[in-house]
Amino acid sequence: MTNHPPPAARALPHSAVVREVGLRDGLQSIATVLATEHKREWIRAAHAAGQREIEVGSFVPARLLPQLADTAELVAFAKTLPGLFVSVLVPNLRGAQGAIGAGADLMIVPLSASHAHSLANLRKTPDEVVPRWRASAPRATPPAAAR
Repeated sequence: MTNHPPPAARALPHSAVVREVGLRDGLQSIATVLATEHKREWIRAAHAAGQREIEVGSFVPARLLPQLADTAELVAFAKTLPGLFVSVLVPNLRGAQGAIGAGADLMIVPLSASHAHSLANLRKTPDEVVPRWRASAPRATPPAAAR
């Protein structure tokens, strides 16, 4: 039997990050394409309410998720709001390059423990995703004009 300290005795984190993900996670699963201006208003309202970290979209091909085709434009808009940390989901090297070019503060790489979910989302198994990113990361550099 392992002797673990009671929950109250464990050190608690000093902080937590609350990240709004509705613009990406919520909109990617519906067929309706929300107008970019409505998405900007969503970002504006969340910022006005005190939200300081927002995942504004994902750099994926527009033919796969037309709901997220305006992610670069949303990153540019969100970066104009003071104190807002802007994150995006990037499923591959091309997405990472798009995120860097747009000026995103954080790139989130999806990694699923589920074999089936990973194949459905990335067309790769979890065991294929990590080595692929490890090999791609050094190539995910800003375009020459952005350096």
